[in-house]
Amino acid sequence: MQFTKRTLLLGTTAMAALAATGVIALRGDDLAAADGEAVDDPRHVPASSPLGLEDDLKNPREIRSVGGRFETEMTMVIARKDLPYASASLRLYGGELPGPTFRLMPGDEMEIALHNQMPPNRDRDPVTNTPNQFNSTNLHFHGFHVSPKGNSDNVFLQINPGESFNYLVQLPMDHPAGNYWYHPHRHGSVAVQVASGCGGMMIVTGTLDDVPEVAEAIERVMVFQCPVVDEEDGKVDSYDTIWSLDSERYWLINGQYQPRIYMREGEVQHWRWLHAGDEQFLPMTLDGLELYEIGFDGNPHDFARKTDSIEIAPGNRANILVRAPKVGVYELFRPAFSQGTTPIPDARMAQVIVLPANTDRIAADVKKGTRIPQDELPDNVVLTAITDAEITNRRQIVLGVIDAPGMYKDTVFTLNGKPFDPARDDIVADLGSAEEWEFVNTTPFPHPLHVHVNPMQITHINGERLAEIQWQDTIAVPAAGTATVRMRFTDFDGRFVMHCHILPHEDLGMMLNVNIKA
Repeated sequence: MQFTKRTLLLGTTAMAALAATGVIALRGDDLAAADGEAVDDPRHVPASSPLGLEDDLKNPREIRSVGGRFETEMTMVIARKDLPYASASLRLYGGELPGPTFRLMPGDEMEIALHNQMPPNRDRDPVTNTPNQFNSTNLHFHGFHVSPKGNSDNVFLQINPGESFNYLVQLPMDHPAGNYWYHPHRHGSVAVQVASGCGGMMIVTGTLDDVPEVAEAIERVMVFQCPVVDEEDGKVDSYDTIWSLDSERYWLINGQYQPRIYMREGEVQHWRWLHAGDEQFLPMTLDGLELYEIGFDGNPHDFARKTDSIEIAPGNRANILVRAPKVGVYELFRPAFSQGTTPIPDARMAQVIVLPANTDRIAADVKKGTRIPQDELPDNVVLTAITDAEITNRRQIVLGVIDAPGMYKDTVFTLNGKPFDPARDDIVADLGSAEEWEFVNTTPFPHPLHVHVNPMQITHINGERLAEIQWQDTIAVPAAGTATVRMRFTDFDGRFVMHCHILPHEDLGMMLNVNIKA
C-alpha cells in the first residue's frame, strides 16, 4: 500500500467515534491495525528478541524507510494499560509503550499523519507557563537537523482533539547518522504526555553501523521510560502526580519492568539507549560486564571508551558495546544518587543473564559479535570542530527559577531572567553564522538543556575544557555550574526553541525562542 498526503488523512471518523468515550483499550495485536499499518507490509518489523528467546527483552517493533521514503500514520489515544505496578490510562501513540522505532537513512523524506483522538480538553483558556490542555499535542523529532518551519519539525503547532496533521520532513543527504527520538512537544502538556510513555526511538543508519565490530554484534534498542499514574484511578489529569522529582517511579525498558536480557559468554552486543523519561537522571552500572561507550546523542566518540558507568539525562541517547566475559547473572542498576539537592533512590533496571558460549537455547545461525573496536571510530562527516575564527558572537544564558504568585506552585523557571513567551524572539542570528554560548546555572539542581535543529559542540564543563570534542543536542548543565557550547546555524532558517528537558521545567517556563534569519 502506498500512502499519499490525501490517503494518510482519510479514515479518522471511526477512530474519533471511539475516542469520544475517552479511553481506547488496545491489545498488542491491535497496534498495527490501530494506526492503519498493514501487518504484512515489508516496511514493518514486529517486536522480537534479537536472540530468538521467548523471555528475552524484545526490541520494539520497527517501521523502516524504503526507496528514500518513510511513511506512516500515528494516532494519539488514551489507552488502558496493565503495568506491573498499576492499571493506567496513558496518552500514547496507538496505545504502544514505547512507540515503534523509526529506521531511516540520510536523504529520506519522512511523511507522518498524526491523528489526535484523545477526548476534549477540560480547560479552554490556557495560561502560558502553567500545565494546561493535556489532550492537545504535536510531534517533535528530537535531534534532527531539519527545517523547523511549516509541516516539518515545527513545535509551535497545536493539534487539538479530533484534529489531524500531516508532517513532511526532509532529511539532508549528509544528515548525521545515529540515535534520535520522537515525542510530543506542545508547551503546557509536554511533561504529562512524555510521563505517560509517549515517544519512541529513531535511528538514522550509517557511520557506527559500518564499523565491522559493531556490524557483527546483535543490536538492542532500549527505551527507558517510567509512566507515572495516579494511585487512585490510574489517570493523570493533574500535574501534581508528576511534579515531585523524587515521586515514586517504576522504570520500564521497552515497556517491560525489570526484564531479562540474554547474552552468550564472550559475546559483545550493541545497545542503543534512549532516556525517554520526564525528570530523573539515569546514572547506570553493570558490574561484572564490560561497558564501552562508542557514541552519545547519536554521534560517535573518537574511540571506544571503557567505563564503569554511563549517565544519561532526560532526552539523551547513548551507543554502548557490552561484553560478557563469563557465565553468570548480572544487574543493570541505577545506584542511589542526589540530583542536585534531591536524593533519588536506587533502581534495579534489568537482569542480564550470560549463557554458556555453546548454549543450545540460541540458534547457531544467530550472529555473535566478540570484538571491541580498537581503531579510531568514524566521524559524522559534517560535524567538524568549530574554530575560534568561525565564532561570530558569544552569549551567556542564565538558568533560573523565581517565585510567581498565582502560577503553578507559585513557580516559573527562566532563561536570562524571563519565562517563555511564544511571541518573543530571544536569540536572533544569521544563517551561516556560528556562535558560542555559556550556560550559567544559578539553581541547586542540574538542567539538561536541549537545542533544536543544530547540534552543539561541547567545549567546557564548569570552565574545564573537555579532552575530546563531543557533539550533543542535550547537555546536562551541572547544579550551580556552567557549560560552554558552540554551534553552526546551517541549512535552515526559521524559529525554533531551546529548553530544559526536565519537562516540568520546560512547561513552567524554562524555554526560549531562537530565530535564524536567512
